[in-house]
Amino acid sequence: MTSPAPPSGEILYGSGFRLQDGDLVLTADPPDGEPQLVHGLANLEQALTLRLLTPFGTDPVNAGYGLDVRGAFTGGNNRRTVKELIRLEVVRTLGSDPRVREVTEVLFDDDPQFLAQVVAAGGRPSGHRTRLWQVLVTVETIQNVTTSVLVDVEF
Repeated sequence: MTSPAPPSGEILYGSGFRLQDGDLVLTADPPDGEPQLVHGLANLEQALTLRLLTPFGTDPVNAGYGLDVRGAFTGGNNRRTVKELIRLEVVRTLGSDPRVREVTEVLFDDDPQFLAQVVAAGGRPSGHRTRLWQVLVTVETIQNVTTSVLVDVEF
């Protein structure tokens, strides 16, 4: 069983294997369930989430892939400065995806406007923790579509 082809307007966002909590999602057709595919904007959102969850330099194929937060914690910076350094790194990380035109907003779970934005994006905020922040990132794609990804990032 194969997934349907993506709509022609979303072909630029590509296709990939659907992941859930880092695991491949298989079709429900036993005994030989095949990997499910994800197309279009959902594929881009999944790819952006993976970029944020992958520590910088850990991808054996692309050493420049992933989020590098180490520098934010090496200078004895205060919380505000750490957040700004991480915000810049999030913009660098997602802005390097050729399907992203611009990263328009990066909100942390302790930012005042975070809750309203997460609910508007259909997400569920969790309580703030010291080493784990929820980050909501809004991007504009190369097709002028605005989308958001919500990830739990451990720092």
